[in-house]
Amino acid sequence: MKQVNMRTEPVRRGRPLRRSDVIGLLAPASPAETSHVEGVVRYLERLGYRVEVSAHVQSTYLGYLAGTDTQRVAELHRFFADPQIAAIFCLRGGYGSMRLLSQLDYRLIARCPKLLVGFSDVTALQVALWHRIRLVSISAPPPGAEPIPPDREAWFWQLLTSVQRPGDIPELLQPLFSIPSAGVQGTLLCGTLSLWSALCGTPFFPRLGGSLLVVEDVGEPAYRLDRMVTQLLLTGFLREAAAIIFGDFTLPPSTEQRLPQPPSLSLLRDFAERIGIPCLTGLSYGHIRHHWALPFGVNARVDRRGYLVIEESAVQAG
Repeated sequence: MKQVNMRTEPVRRGRPLRRSDVIGLLAPASPAETSHVEGVVRYLERLGYRVEVSAHVQSTYLGYLAGTDTQRVAELHRFFADPQIAAIFCLRGGYGSMRLLSQLDYRLIARCPKLLVGFSDVTALQVALWHRIRLVSISAPPPGAEPIPPDREAWFWQLLTSVQRPGDIPELLQPLFSIPSAGVQGTLLCGTLSLWSALCGTPFFPRLGGSLLVVEDVGEPAYRLDRMVTQLLLTGFLREAAAIIFGDFTLPPSTEQRLPQPPSLSLLRDFAERIGIPCLTGLSYGHIRHHWALPFGVNARVDRRGYLVIEESAVQAG
């Protein structure tokens, strides 16, 4: 089984969540709507958790940011430093996480590791925290605002509450480019493709050697996705990964685009051939209701059957 170790320093994990713990809700990117915030709060409290909501989750700066950069950085630092807050849930993506990366106190966060849950634009924050301090996080939208299938909900809470090895995600992946018969393994990295592309060339982009990189995106036309993949290919970093797993790519309707739209599977096959390393598709990961939460920064493998197996817990006892 192909494996390259990409870790060069200790991995940091938060502790498992317990009922009655405090979960902090914040918005490091765009503001959240009132109904969204209230839905998540009700859901978490119904499960027995206490909730602290950042004062800025519905603030607006420039119309699309949940407060100024200074305000959002301060809240993130406060939530990490507060020993009463056991985990941090980022209410939504949108745009704005990248603006915070150069202002973060990575030493403070490294001293106070805890679970960070987020998705979409929050990919930028998760990538930077992994690159700088090897902080394991959870790539998923926080549940509660919208219905979530019971199996996905159970999986999400298993990742946050158990130190046991999570095991298989029960979806058979389909190879797009040759995968070794014994399977492939590495460090699981994941997130939205447009954010990985945007971070490329910055001081916050990690080397991908030995990684299983899972990417998804939504609403981007084919030619833009092609441009993102091409940018990552031109850096040379993408081919260092042990494998690429394509999650859900929902293309906009062809009638809304000036250029033709190929079927998404044809597009992904083209990407796989150009990348030239093991590539797979078929994982329900993305801007979809049937979303599998993924732990960012743990060991994982694609076994010989084609299942993604999570080999390590996202949390550690402490």
